[in-house]
Amino acid sequence: MESWQKVALAKVRSFVETAFAGRFEIYDLTLKSVNRRLVLELLLDGPTPIRIKDCEEVSRAVEAFLDEHDLMHRQYTLEVSSPGVERELRRPVDFERQRGRLVRWVLKADGDHPRETFRGRLEAFTPDRISVQTESGPREFALARVEEARTVFEFPSKPPRGNKGR
Repeated sequence: MESWQKVALAKVRSFVETAFAGRFEIYDLTLKSVNRRLVLELLLDGPTPIRIKDCEEVSRAVEAFLDEHDLMHRQYTLEVSSPGVERELRRPVDFERQRGRLVRWVLKADGDHPRETFRGRLEAFTPDRISVQTESGPREFALARVEEARTVFEFPSKPPRGNKGR
């Protein structure tokens, strides 16, 4: 990555964190080449779900900021979105916000424990320990063993069909 790109990313990060403090956080910020086009991808997160109008608001503000400060030295495309419902849990706040959700866990091999993949509902999180409820019962493991944790989308259950109108 060129030095101007690193500067641009740092300034965009600082701008968003300052301008939208308390409302939105940067989940991820990347600058990449896609089919010979430069794409600035900004993934927003926050204490409440991210809506389309939130992405539009941040997109307009970032575009104005980039134009005003002439940070991009090539044509680029700005993409602002949320990490989605099936998101990777990376930061402590991600684990806190997803308590009660079904998560696909990949644990690293550790001593007597082999690498394993399973699903379990995130029950509790501390910086040292994670508690989950699996189909076979409760489990607890160290955060250091987590290689990957990604939420799993669950379709809402359908209400039971009745004999209405019969």
